[in-house]
Amino acid sequence: MKHFLLLTAAFIGLSGVAWADALEEQAKHDPALAEAIAHAKKSGHYSYGYQPSESDIEATRSQMGAKTEIQLRRMGMSPDVARKAVWASQNRPYSACAHYVAQLTADYENGLDRPDYDDKLVISIEHSGTCERKNLD
Repeated sequence: MKHFLLLTAAFIGLSGVAWADALEEQAKHDPALAEAIAHAKKSGHYSYGYQPSESDIEATRSQMGAKTEIQLRRMGMSPDVARKAVWASQNRPYSACAHYVAQLTADYENGLDRPDYDDKLVISIEHSGTCERKNLD
């Protein structure tokens, strides 16, 4: 019973994958905890937390993409380039385009008024083709 309470407290005290990893690591040094974890796994009461479905992930991704596109368009980006920028930020996160999108949306979300920088960056992205697929790799 003591180890069950210890295991329960550990479940409550830590969250997500972090708690599972921490417990697994601690169980390497505590045979009683290892036994409690093994029992919990057998009974089906041990998991790594909530795992969203693919449709949940895609819905969230679509919603975030739409939000980003709206923000970019409000900053003056054309609809076509804004769509390409969203695609790049979701599919080529290490590209220059994704980097610039992150800067622009951070400024927008934080309410920073930097027209001298943001407006010029939007114009630069529009005219340079930075977010064209052929320039993303």
